[in-house]
Amino acid sequence: MICLVSVIAFARQEATPRTTRDKVYSKEQAARGEVQYEKICASCHDPEKVPPGKKPGPPVAGDVFLEKWSGKRLSELLTVTETTMPNDGSAFLTDDETTDLVAYMLKLNNFPDGPAALKIGESSKDIVIVK
Repeated sequence: MICLVSVIAFARQEATPRTTRDKVYSKEQAARGEVQYEKICASCHDPEKVPPGKKPGPPVAGDVFLEKWSGKRLSELLTVTETTMPNDGSAFLTDDETTDLVAYMLKLNNFPDGPAALKIGESSKDIVIVK
């Protein structure tokens, strides 16, 4: 009987997905992402830095961002960031640059940092973005 209870408890634990509140990126990674953001992304996504006459890109932090991405897998955000940004073709992001940028977005949205860096791959498919 004890074994069956352990299996059920383990199965329930496995069914609970990790979220962006589970310290899925490192502080150092977010710091690298901030540098990349300022260099590559701010001119489109930061309303204060968008050139006059140019429509700003969608926000990377705040309520609008969280409404759009809440409930989705972090791997989706990583894929969109890597494959479509910057949308003017001025740069091509590596996996490391992409994860650094997404780590910075998580920091901007007040998700806690942890000891390990975020990686693109199977593990990011298991992480759900939450409000």
